[in-house]
Amino acid sequence: MAEDFYKVLGVKRSASSAEIKKAYRRLARQYHPDFNAGNKNAETKFKAISEAYECLSDEQKRKNYDLYGSATPPQGGPGGSGPYGKQWGGFGDFNFQGFDFSAGQGAGGGQDFSEIFSDLFRGARDGSQSSTRSPQRGQDIQHSITLTFMEAIKGMTMNFKIDRSIVCTSCKGFRQVTTGKKTTCTNCGGNGKQKLRQGNMVFETPCRSCDGRGFFDSVACDNCGGAGRKPFAEKIKVSIPPGVSNGTRVRVPHKGEAGLFGGPEGDLFIITKVEDHEFFERKGENLYCSIPISFVEAALGAKVQVPTIDGSATIKIPPGTQTGQKFRIRGKGVPALRGTQVGDQFVEVRVQVPRLRDERSKELLREFETLNPENPRENLHVAK
Repeated sequence: MAEDFYKVLGVKRSASSAEIKKAYRRLARQYHPDFNAGNKNAETKFKAISEAYECLSDEQKRKNYDLYGSATPPQGGPGGSGPYGKQWGGFGDFNFQGFDFSAGQGAGGGQDFSEIFSDLFRGARDGSQSSTRSPQRGQDIQHSITLTFMEAIKGMTMNFKIDRSIVCTSCKGFRQVTTGKKTTCTNCGGNGKQKLRQGNMVFETPCRSCDGRGFFDSVACDNCGGAGRKPFAEKIKVSIPPGVSNGTRVRVPHKGEAGLFGGPEGDLFIITKVEDHEFFERKGENLYCSIPISFVEAALGAKVQVPTIDGSATIKIPPGTQTGQKFRIRGKGVPALRGTQVGDQFVEVRVQVPRLRDERSKELLREFETLNPENPRENLHVAK
């Protein structure tokens, strides 16, 4: 019994025409002989999926297949020449023109094989884009800037010059201008079609020279040399939002390269580099710093002023504070690049031991030691 066409394509019997086409395109690329040189199994598989698609892409043939298990009604009898003939016997110089490519182009709504294979091998033919004049979006461009630590946190507006391109005013980005005279395309002889060969296969596609029209009625634009766009140096003003960091991409819409054939411009991306700060260290949206406190402040406690990105803030040092203790100042960090959240500032203290400059100070410390006996190394033990 012949293999189920639906199973061959991996679709349900209720699949739409679009789903069948999508499945075929995927499998055709996977098993095409040009991508599987010398693989007989891939060649056999490719024949099967092509046969299945040729049937299921045509509305009437699909109805016959669902009713009778064949693309043609039973009265046609087995062994008829059919659309495949002897061409499936040996792969040889297989010619897609052996298929009824027009099937499904009318009421059936099926997909033309030549269209699918034209799309499938478009990149393989020359590695370039199709010559059809579909709108092409302009490329994005990048521009790097260096900001100070505070500029990155606070945000700023800056002016600078960028080199990009704009649409040619003569051809409007279409690369050619109309002459009013028609000249027959020599590549296709005026029929708008050309035959292309891929390995053992030959298929027909619209002529790439004239876009399938069979004639030329335009010439390359003199103003832009056929490029469709012209270089342009532009001065722009860009707002850098608060909270950017190293590697942040700030998008400026429509300031990239010009599009072609009516396509939109690309975008400009500002890439930020942020300088270090001598006092603050940034980690995400939080800021970290370190301040010295005196021996007396650490022992008795105190209120001390700490620099912040907005000026200064007061923190309370409790009695008995040790070196390395950290204190948080809420809301004094970096604003989030997205949203309204603001980070915090963390302050680490370092206790500075005083230098004794007179005997009286030494006597006072000895008296302090007598009144407050303490051995900080009491619990130090080395295992034996």
